[in-house]
Amino acid sequence: AVYQYGFQIGLEMLICIFVCMSIAIYLHTIPEFLVSTCVFMFLRTYAGGVHLNSFKACFTCSVAVQVMILQINNKWGIILVSSICIWKLSPVENINHELEREEKEHCRKVTGKILGIILITAGCCTTLGMKKYISLIALTALIVFISQCIGIVKYKVEKEKN
Repeated sequence: AVYQYGFQIGLEMLICIFVCMSIAIYLHTIPEFLVSTCVFMFLRTYAGGVHLNSFKACFTCSVAVQVMILQINNKWGIILVSSICIWKLSPVENINHELEREEKEHCRKVTGKILGIILITAGCCTTLGMKKYISLIALTALIVFISQCIGIVKYKVEKEKN
C-alpha cells in the first residue's frame, strides 16, 4: 500500500510538472519555471503547506499557482517577510502525517538552511541585476507561506473532525 501510494504521488507530480513545463515553454519562461519550481519544491518539502484531498484539486491548484508565479512581479520585502514567516510556521503538519518532535526540529532546521541559500541566491541575483529572478523568488516564497497558512487551517479543521 505504501509503495502504491508513493508511485501514485510520483506519477501525479510528473504529470503536473509536465503540464507546467509545457505552459512555461508556451510563455517563454523556462528559466523562470525552473527557478520557481526548485524554490517551491525545496521549501514545501520541509516547511510544509496545504495538502489537498484529490489529484484533481491539487493539480488545478498547482497549475494555477505556477502560472500566477510566472506572470506576477514582486520584490525583496516579500522575500524577507515570507522567509521569516515560513521559518516560524514550519513545519506544517498534515492529518495523514503528524510529526514527532525530532522530525519537527529537523524540518525547521533544514527549512532555515534552505531559506539561507535562497536569500544568498536572491542577493547574488540583485548584485548581477537579475531582477526578474528576484521577483520570481519573492512570489514563490509568498505562495509557500500562503500554502502553509492554508495547511495550518486545514489541519486544525480536520483534527477537530476526528
